[in-house]
Amino acid sequence: MNYKIKGEPWNYPGSKNVAHCKTSAEVMSAAGLDWEVDKCTIYASMNNFGEHTDINDGFIKDSAQYKLIYNNYATYRCDTNKPLGIVKGRYTPVQNTDAFTFFDNAIGKNKAVWDTAGFFGNGERIFVSAKLPKNIIIGNNDPIDNYLVFTNTHDGSGGVNILYTPIRIVCKNCLASAIQNASSYVSFRHTKSVHEKLDVANEILDICEKKIKYVDEMYQEFYKTKLYDEDAINYFANIILEENERQRIILNGYTINHILNKDNNALEDCNISTRKANILSEVNDYYFTGIGQQDYIGTVWGAYNAITGYYSNVVNASGYKRMDSILYGNKANKIKTAANFALTLV
Repeated sequence: MNYKIKGEPWNYPGSKNVAHCKTSAEVMSAAGLDWEVDKCTIYASMNNFGEHTDINDGFIKDSAQYKLIYNNYATYRCDTNKPLGIVKGRYTPVQNTDAFTFFDNAIGKNKAVWDTAGFFGNGERIFVSAKLPKNIIIGNNDPIDNYLVFTNTHDGSGGVNILYTPIRIVCKNCLASAIQNASSYVSFRHTKSVHEKLDVANEILDICEKKIKYVDEMYQEFYKTKLYDEDAINYFANIILEENERQRIILNGYTINHILNKDNNALEDCNISTRKANILSEVNDYYFTGIGQQDYIGTVWGAYNAITGYYSNVVNASGYKRMDSILYGNKANKIKTAANFALTLV
């Protein structure tokens, strides 16, 4: 099968290259993110109301009654008046121009550089990535770039997130470090105190320094550890199948290969969906034929990158759904599980 590189999950058509920018203010301007967000009251519209209608905290217009919804507000873009989401009273908008200024002193020669910026939808969430100066080299020539991804949401779904993530250059696989070590990201909710918490550059850089050192050592061990094909299949099954599904395979006298080969009797007897069998088969295929895999077949590094490559480059998703899933959601959890389970093999 021929695979295509989808690229970093935050780099999509419409995002802007901001590598020339020196400050977050320049980034916001260059990427068209220098608009403000405010919140406004929300009224419910009701067409059917009684003769003795109470119009306190409301009004009647065009035969409809409008009543204020307490402690609920809509966020909206001030430049377009487009609504972005519904939030509670404690929610305080963090303006794009304020969200990432704390990192300006980390941008420059031999420091981080701004990379890409953009927004999804009408501006419900914005993102900026920055490339860190230190990369990781696996084997003779398999470089991994290290990035910070900054996101700010305006729809009430989250706050300000700052995430560290490595990217394998040859195939743009989004890698994730094992979760036993320090947290991979810092998150702040939109409240009055959020502005006091945004000055965390030193904390972020400290996390990154520890993370880069840790993942470098971990990936080197993955690279050095040999893995038989049968063990690779079992490794994939541990990531893709639930524990009770693996137990049913054993109890019914089947093997993972029966599932990999989509044996109908095995799938039915073990109550395993064709979708999961397809995923297992596709991951195994990526292990042997995926982008950047040829030199690492037979190693834990190759097996781990079969998982990361599949979820980064094969699974269908686009826009913020792809970014969210790979960085924070279901795919991120799969990649982290893959890293943690790979540690048990070294």
